[in-house]
Amino acid sequence: MLARFERLVEQAVEGSLRRVLPTHLQPVQLAKAAARAMEEAQIIGVRGAEVPNSYELRVAPADMERFGDYTSTLSHELSRYLVDYARERGLRLVAEPRIELLEDEAVRPGSVRAQARFVDLAPAVRNEVDAALEGTRRLRLADLAGAHAAPHAVADRLWLVDSLGQRVPLEPAAGIVRLGRAADNDAIIANQRVSRYHAQLRWVESTWLLYDLDSTNGTWVDEQRVFPSQPHALGLGAVLRLGDHELRVRSE
Repeated sequence: MLARFERLVEQAVEGSLRRVLPTHLQPVQLAKAAARAMEEAQIIGVRGAEVPNSYELRVAPADMERFGDYTSTLSHELSRYLVDYARERGLRLVAEPRIELLEDEAVRPGSVRAQARFVDLAPAVRNEVDAALEGTRRLRLADLAGAHAAPHAVADRLWLVDSLGQRVPLEPAAGIVRLGRAADNDAIIANQRVSRYHAQLRWVESTWLLYDLDSTNGTWVDEQRVFPSQPHALGLGAVLRLGDHELRVRSE
């Protein structure tokens, strides 16, 4: 799906972005940031998992200048990508996603800061969303209270690493870290026993919680099975297993 997004962008601008942005912020980074913001802002509503319709992607002035006339093309293709992403993940968009690319001097060049919000909703839908937001907050806190306790101390700076050399930072500011075979995950695992969207880590209060996403071959922490409705807290030294692929939580 992410590869399809890249091809669409390249076709729309006839490959010009790749020449304009050879080593700078790439469209694929915008797509990943938008999808992560979607997942982080997900709520559990009366119709299941629902996600926002407004996405702000803030980039450095230098990167915005390089995008130039391609901004509207990127916004359009990003919107289409989010529709596909939500459909594949079983997430319900409350309305057609709207993408805004904004210049922000506080963002360092080559990076992107994404925020997802529910906006311009009918009063009845707005009331449902507000109730779901509060309900989802209580649900996450209940997940934290009911999660299997982390067997190891939590360090200030954690990394998720595997035997293939992959090294993914676990930064609380990110809010969520996605794991799976698909190219738009944060930790990409090229293993056929790993589902496309296999599991995700969520930062809740002061702890990382690991959720299985109804994966085909299961998720384990220190040989304890993790179920979609029963997340597991992670700490330093924990061993994750997705299918038959292992990752470890290590400190800096």
